[in-house]
Amino acid sequence: MLNAKQVDTITEIINIGVGKGSASLSQMIDGEILLNVPYVNVITFDDVLSEIMKLGGGQNVHSVEMKFSGEYEGSANVILPGDSASQLASLLIHEDPESAAIQEMKDGLMIEVGNIILNAIMGSFGNILDAPLDYHMPKSYQGDVEGIYGQLDKERYNQVLVCHTNFSIRGKNISGDILIMYEMGSFDKLSDVLNKMIES
Repeated sequence: MLNAKQVDTITEIINIGVGKGSASLSQMIDGEILLNVPYVNVITFDDVLSEIMKLGGGQNVHSVEMKFSGEYEGSANVILPGDSASQLASLLIHEDPESAAIQEMKDGLMIEVGNIILNAIMGSFGNILDAPLDYHMPKSYQGDVEGIYGQLDKERYNQVLVCHTNFSIRGKNISGDILIMYEMGSFDKLSDVLNKMIES
């Protein structure tokens, strides 16, 4: 597990990425979007499902997953409760959240949103840690948390970095979670690099 100083360093890196993602999304809807990271937590894989449920997930969530590789390997995810995903999509195309157009286009819109947020965050990791990453095409999933994440390989993702993110958009309370899951070897490497940053 990471220590308090390492978690603080990761929080700073994520806040930089979230700030960049926020600016890009604000331009897309021509309005102010504030994203902040109330806390970052490192948990064991066994606690992933309960953590997502506790932070606002449930039986109806919309998830965008983007795998990354290179110096580090793993998976970055944006997870929104179904209502939040519909509200966010409605702001992007100015349609009612319950309209047929939103239901038809939500997958594509959430992939676009997830791509912006995750690229910004993982780009900050890559730049600050001097480890450029290769990104795979993001994928969109809808359903319950256990159905989406229950089959992940525990041996690959032994520890999970959970970042709870609040979206504040035009007075609407849109909440979501960001999960960054490192493969075991990559997590150990990340810990070593963070220690060097802290000591320098």
